[in-house]
Amino acid sequence: MKDNADKLLESVVEKAMKSAHLESPSSDFTKMVMAQVNLKSTTTVYQPLISKSGWAIIFGCVIAFVVYLYMVLGVSDSTWFESIDFNVVSTNDIANFFSKLKLEQVTSYAMLVCGVMLCAQIPILKYFIDKRQRGVT
Repeated sequence: MKDNADKLLESVVEKAMKSAHLESPSSDFTKMVMAQVNLKSTTTVYQPLISKSGWAIIFGCVIAFVVYLYMVLGVSDSTWFESIDFNVVSTNDIANFFSKLKLEQVTSYAMLVCGVMLCAQIPILKYFIDKRQRGVT
């Protein structure tokens, strides 16, 4: 039974293939496709997330807030720094640990050289990444 179904299906496919004719594209098909591709390629224009007018509004709001606080609280002889307890910073265990730490001169030179090399590598890596991204897009 399965053989009969396969033969019937095969004969139907053969009849469909004989009745279908082969289509070929026109001679300037490639040129027309490439023209459409060139039309659709656009460049990405840089747009900042916050525009200049947005920054101006933010800056104006901050200034207005500071002026409002100045007007409401007023100026007095005591400053708000007196109410902050800075002893927490001076009694910090980490600060005491680093104050007792003594580095050899060679170690400090090695850390300095590593820092300079890191600062030199950042612009170089940025250049290569930008170059690679320009080549891809």
